Amino acid sequence: MPTPRLSSSDRRASIIAAARTVFARYGLEGARTQQIAQAAGVSEALIFRHFSNKTAIYRAVLREVIADQDAAFRTAPLPEPSTFGLLDSIRRMLEHALRGQGAGNADGMRMVVGSLAGDGGYARLVYRRAMRLSRAGLERALAAAREEGSITGEPMSVTNASAFLEHVSTMIMMAHCHEQSAIPYDEDHDRLLRDAISFCGRGIGISDERIREFLESMPAQMA
Repeated sequence: MPTPRLSSSDRRASIIAAARTVFARYGLEGARTQQIAQAAGVSEALIFRHFSNKTAIYRAVLREVIADQDAAFRTAPLPEPSTFGLLDSIRRMLEHALRGQGAGNADGMRMVVGSLAGDGGYARLVYRRAMRLSRAGLERALAAAREEGSITGEPMSVTNASAFLEHVSTMIMMAHCHEQSAIPYDEDHDRLLRDAISFCGRGIGISDERIREFLESMPAQMA
């Protein structure tokens, strides 16, 4: 049987989906409309029936990535305002990063990294939106951990703490977006996860004792 012909809106959606993968790998400057057409299984001429130029395709992809970001924040629980709630939030973030290309936002994060290597415009937009959506929850969790005595000393900027945690998780995710990790971590999953949790926890000032207690409480299937 012949393959059903896609409607104009479905064809446009298929082009955006293909372009998302191409832009994630090559960035705006490196991507070519020929590559997008090949990935979408259409002619380059058909691409330009739906989009005026490559920048228009890129903007359409950005709108989808931002919609995905909003959906992720709607479904991801905010940190419970406690030391263990904060550490468990870090654990979930790192578990997600360790999925690499299998993580739902992997292509979007590859676009962020590509933007950082380019003009930074898209990365700036994503990070500002992420901070606006997540700041209040992180601020409450950090304050609760300090009240519990798990964090002492001079308080860290919530903005910087959020950014530093994101940097670690993004690099872990990007390294695992390949068949073989691009960074030579100790690839024992349990060791890598626990070391990353310890690193992030210490980085934001949580005591070794509370981090150890949290790691000992983690169910085996999480490790």
